[in-house]
Amino acid sequence: MGCVWGVFGVCLGSVVNCRGMSVYMGRVSKIETYDLRDMVLGLYFDKGFSGDAIAETVNDHLVERGIDDTVHRRAISRFLRVERETRQTQARAAYSEYASETLGSDLDALEEVKGWHLTVFRKKENDHKKRRNAAVDLVKTIETKLKLALACDSGDKSQVLAIVKNEVAALSGANRSAGDLDYTIFQKNPTAFGEVILGETYTDDVRVLMDSVRDNQVTVARSANATGKTHAAARIASWWLKCFEDSQVYTAAAPPENNLKKLLWGEIVGLTENHPELFKDFTCQSLHISRNAQSFLTGVTIPMSGTEQAREAKFSGKHAPHLLFILDEGDAIPDEVYRGIESCMSGGNARLLVMFNPRGEQGEVWRMERDERAAVVELTAFRHPNVVTGEDIIPGAVTRAKTISRIHKWTRPLAEGEQIDSECFELPDFLEGQTSVNEAGKEYPPLKAGWYKIMEPAFSYMVLGQYPSVGSSQLISRDWVSRARARWDSFVAENGEVPPAGVRPVSGLDVAEFGVDANVFCSRYGGWVAKMRPWNGVDPTATADRGAAEAADAGSSYVNVDGTGVGAGVAPGMQKLNTTAFTVKTAGKPTKTTDLGDFKILRDQLWWECREWLRTDPGAMLPPDELLVEEILLPDYRVDGGKLRIMQKDVMKEKLKRSPDRADALILTFHDPGRLFDGVGE
Repeated sequence: MGCVWGVFGVCLGSVVNCRGMSVYMGRVSKIETYDLRDMVLGLYFDKGFSGDAIAETVNDHLVERGIDDTVHRRAISRFLRVERETRQTQARAAYSEYASETLGSDLDALEEVKGWHLTVFRKKENDHKKRRNAAVDLVKTIETKLKLALACDSGDKSQVLAIVKNEVAALSGANRSAGDLDYTIFQKNPTAFGEVILGETYTDDVRVLMDSVRDNQVTVARSANATGKTHAAARIASWWLKCFEDSQVYTAAAPPENNLKKLLWGEIVGLTENHPELFKDFTCQSLHISRNAQSFLTGVTIPMSGTEQAREAKFSGKHAPHLLFILDEGDAIPDEVYRGIESCMSGGNARLLVMFNPRGEQGEVWRMERDERAAVVELTAFRHPNVVTGEDIIPGAVTRAKTISRIHKWTRPLAEGEQIDSECFELPDFLEGQTSVNEAGKEYPPLKAGWYKIMEPAFSYMVLGQYPSVGSSQLISRDWVSRARARWDSFVAENGEVPPAGVRPVSGLDVAEFGVDANVFCSRYGGWVAKMRPWNGVDPTATADRGAAEAADAGSSYVNVDGTGVGAGVAPGMQKLNTTAFTVKTAGKPTKTTDLGDFKILRDQLWWECREWLRTDPGAMLPPDELLVEEILLPDYRVDGGKLRIMQKDVMKEKLKRSPDRADALILTFHDPGRLFDGVGE
């Protein structure tokens, strides 16, 4: 304790004008032995005595009364040693930095402490012990704030831990729980709150995020996948609620409501369960934790229906001395929600944290960045300790193996002489020579040093935490299609227009819905796609007959038939002709998932599998068909509320001025009927 007193005393005593001690000795003589702590504080605060003067005064005081107080003598000895080792100029600089950058409004509190000591010495209460305890408790609160702030400024985590552990131990010794800790000491340091109180360790990016919320009114967190943004947001919410007693925290996420419940509030509920002592004085309900009617943490759902005015009103009119808004999946949140929040940000201590994966340069959150209306924090996989070290230091977060896999799947080394542009990145040194295995257990080759070209836009926002380049939401690249076309031409030039030997095709039949549409039969022999076989007509029986004949001619192993509308009866009709055919309802439930998110419907999955085939299969070959090429180059994709969506068919029809029959027949060849047991005669 003496060492701490030394730091405390030097930092404060050095800025107080020294006076003589003779006037003070009369008061000292009235102080009883258990008031030596107050005596030392009084000498510093009221008189600005040096360490030597205080040591001499206290020793004289003890000798005069015949008291052998070893504890206090030892404390004064340590105190004196620290002061001698610390130059006054250094102490003055440390205090100045603390006062200007960290303490802030607590300067008034320090003045109050000095006033308290004078008051305590002068009061004529009967209960002297109560008078003493009142002074010591107040001093202890301000003292702990000062010690913690100085430790935080120095960046010495061990010192911060020691200070607060001592505080908790003192509370325990006073038969009080750790929940009684004065959490206001963490108002200036959310990271210390998480690491000391919650016992957690944070990445450097998360530390920057926490500090940004402390320092800036609006913080935008652009994040790669699984780098801890939602986990951090829950900690920021609890820090704000616990450390500011008159605070309100409003949380929201892009629709549907499940996004808010499962993700952000899943983390918040986990905190309440793992640290019940923090919330023992709170009422915890679904999406709501309250201290009282004026102070709480709550979840606000964003209606998917209703008017813009109603959504804006739901986030307007929120006012509190300390107000925090947290938005998850912020890029998919409607602009009117931001307008409502903006109306609440003009008074008091207000903060807004917006978190998202930067999939595209659009929406209000992107405009905040563009117009420099927010502090931007980037959380990237390349700085995450799991990826840097290759060890799962933070369980459940992004891993080195997953990152290496994405580099192999979604990028390529830059060719010699190829220019570096916005779609390139340099491989970090710690990944050079590293490898991992793919989903099938096959080992990737070691990564080479140098620059890489991003071929899949998802790499930018899922790994780097950056926006992809303009136009990157296109589903299928023209480059992939061009290569597939060139391979088909080369194959035919060498082998003729015949399928690869020994390969039975999977066929897809897109059924015409209207007279202007065409039925299209497509056969894919592994990677080689035969020319499309279109015909007109909307009669299901005639379509079944023709489909069975095409299947027999192609030697199809089975035929996936579009079962939407009039197509529902085609597969059963083909089965009657001894053709293995399956009804595929593309609006049905998907059977697979992807790193980018779950598919919304089966059609999204089939388009994506066609895309991945063209992107990754060196044996993919497409026939010369300008209509097919136009159709497969048209759609874009987006991730909305965690669901991966492909451009809807009605939108494609509007843009093409026809139905994308050829592309629909091709994507049907990627359906595996065995996964859903799609049935015969379904």
